[in-house]
Amino acid sequence: MRRLLVVFLLLGLAQAQPLRIAAAANLSPVLPELVAAYEAAHPDVQLGVSYGASGQLVEQIRRGAPFQVFLSASPDYLRHLADAGVRIYAETPFARSPLVLYVPSRLGVTPTGFDVLADPRVRRVAVANPAYAPFGKAALTALKRAGWYARVEDKLIYAANVSQAAQMTVQGADAGFLALASALLPALRERGAYWRVPQDLYPPLLQVAAQLDPRPEAQRFVAFLGSEEARAILARHGYATP
Repeated sequence: MRRLLVVFLLLGLAQAQPLRIAAAANLSPVLPELVAAYEAAHPDVQLGVSYGASGQLVEQIRRGAPFQVFLSASPDYLRHLADAGVRIYAETPFARSPLVLYVPSRLGVTPTGFDVLADPRVRRVAVANPAYAPFGKAALTALKRAGWYARVEDKLIYAANVSQAAQMTVQGADAGFLALASALLPALRERGAYWRVPQDLYPPLLQVAAQLDPRPEAQRFVAFLGSEEARAILARHGYATP
């Protein structure tokens, strides 16, 4: 009897362990809704999410962080994992994110292009660290292709990830390169305006889900992100289909 009780307790603990997800920071406005929808359909599964810049999450996974799913803001980081010997059981592109230039309304200017960065009121421009964050790399690429990088280089201040860049813009920076999903959040939408950076100026910000664990739970969640339900949620937050 005692042995059966121990077995049942162990089974209960195993079922209680969450499916651990490493997610690119730009997904923080939309992933809670995706998680809620998935858990409603799978009440026996609990999802635990950790956010960060894609490059920083790759380093954690390479060092053995126990994530079962990785949601990257660029397919490049999946190749970094594969090169490091991390096994990827499946991968699914599930969304594409626009890059925007956001300016708080307290400055009294409305962004209609890069020319807003030349306004003397714009002294600090938040951008995610391009060494780790695809959105930061995309922003710098766009500035260089448009011929603006040398003109604004001294104004750039770097955040750990694109979500932190949004926080910095709200808290004191004069402009910021953000994910559209962040600019659509009520806290930002009501306090500023954004301009979509032309997509031909930067590489596509393609969100890719990678299954890092062979268990069916990880496989099912990765598949869910490609479903019509998930795409409808993503679309409400400004994401396009891949």
